[in-house]
Amino acid sequence: MSASPADLLRQGITAARTGDKETARNLLMRVVEHDEGNATAWMWLSGVVESLDDRQVCLENVLTLDPQNQAARQGLEWVRGQKAASVYVPPLISESQSRGKPLTPAAAMLRGTQLEPEPAPAPPPLVRMDARPKDGGSAPPSQLDLEAMQEFDDETLCPYCAAPTQPDSKRCKACRNDLWKHSRLKPEPSAWFWILLGYLVLNVAGSLCAFSLAIQALLKMAALQGQVISFSQLAGVYMGFPTASPVTLGPVTQTLPPLLFWLMVGVIAIQLLEIVLVHVRWQPMYWFLVGMAVLNLVGSFAAMALAPNLITVIGTGLSFLPILFLLRIAEDFMMKHDRIWCVPDKSLKGHNAFYQRGRECARKEMWALAAIHFRRAAASAPGTLVYHMALAAAYVGLNRYERAEYALREAKRLEPENSQVRELSDLIARKLEAKTLDARTQRSHA
Repeated sequence: MSASPADLLRQGITAARTGDKETARNLLMRVVEHDEGNATAWMWLSGVVESLDDRQVCLENVLTLDPQNQAARQGLEWVRGQKAASVYVPPLISESQSRGKPLTPAAAMLRGTQLEPEPAPAPPPLVRMDARPKDGGSAPPSQLDLEAMQEFDDETLCPYCAAPTQPDSKRCKACRNDLWKHSRLKPEPSAWFWILLGYLVLNVAGSLCAFSLAIQALLKMAALQGQVISFSQLAGVYMGFPTASPVTLGPVTQTLPPLLFWLMVGVIAIQLLEIVLVHVRWQPMYWFLVGMAVLNLVGSFAAMALAPNLITVIGTGLSFLPILFLLRIAEDFMMKHDRIWCVPDKSLKGHNAFYQRGRECARKEMWALAAIHFRRAAASAPGTLVYHMALAAAYVGLNRYERAEYALREAKRLEPENSQVRELSDLIARKLEAKTLDARTQRSHA
C-alpha cells in the first residue's frame, strides 16, 4: 500500500529538517506530483532543490497558490538577486509562454520550464518564516528549519567544529585540528617487504654470532694463559670499571681494543634499530636505505674506474640489485594524505550504519561529521529516540545549543518522560543560559 500525500509530506519535512536533502527532495516531489496545490510542499521543496532555477519555480508556485505569502516573496527576490549577481542569463521564453499561464505541475522542474524573471533587486538577508503551528506536521519551514537544511552544505567546513576552511587548509584556524587523514598507501605489507625484514634479521643475527665468537675467543685465550675471567669482568673492563687488574686483562684488551669492541656493539645496535624502524614502516628509514644503496653504487663505480677488472664489473652490476629491490617495495613505506571533507559517507547503507559512523566521529570529537551522520540516521528512522538524542549531543559538542534544543524536540515528542531526554534537555538549557549570560557580560564591558 502506497503512502498518502500527507504521509509523504511529513516524511519529506522530517528528512529536510535532519539534512537529508536527497530523500526530502524525492518525497516532496512525489507530494507535488499528487497535489499541485500544496503550497506547504512547494515551500519545503524550495529549500532542498539544488539549483536556483528549481528554487525559483517552487517559490513562484507558492505565490501562485498564496499571493500573500511574504516568506515566499522574499525568498524569490533573494533567488533573483543571486542569479543577477552571478550574471545569470535566463532561457529565452516568449511572453505568451510565460504570462497568464496557470500553475505548472511538478513537471515544471523536471522539464526545466521557467517563468520569465523580473528585474533582480539586491539580495535581502536570510528569509525568516512565521512560527510553526502547534500541529507541526505539515507546517511551512521555520527559520531554524531553513538554517538546518543548509547548515552543512559546504564540504570544506571543519569536520571537528564546522568552522569555514579553505580546500587546501592544513589545519582549522578555529580548533587547530588536522584537516587531513594520513594513512598507508598499502595497508598490508607486501611479500617483498617481509623479505627485506628477514634479510635485516639475518644480518643482525650474523653480527651477534660474530661478536659472541669474538668474546668466547678472548675468554679462551685468557684461560690458556692461566687467567680465569668471567664475561662480567670482561664487560666491566670495556665499560671502564676496575673489575680485574690490568695485568690480568692486559693481553685481552690488546687483542680486542676497546674502540673495536664498542664499534662492534654500535653496529649491532644500529642493525637492531633498523629492524624496528623498518618494521613500523617509518618513511625516513626507507630513504636512508635508498641513500645507502646509492652510496654503495657510487663506490662500486669508483672502484671499477680505479681498477677495471671482472670482479669490479660484477660488483658494480650487483650494486644495482639493492636499488631495484628498494624501488619494488617503495609503496610499503609511502603514505597517502586525503582531505577530510565535511560530507556523509556515501558508502553507508541504512540508518544504523549512519548512526555507527556518527558515533565513531563523535569519539574522535569530529562533531560536525557526527552531526551529519546522525541527521541521516534520524531522517531514515525518525521514530528512533537515540538518533535524535545523538544529534542533539553532537550539536552540544559544536556549541550550537539552539540547534541542540531544536534537534531534541523530536526526542521529547517520542518519549517526553524519558529520563535521559530530560537530562540532556536540562544540560542544553544550562548551556543556553550560560551563553546568554556571557553575551550580556561582553555587551556590558563593550
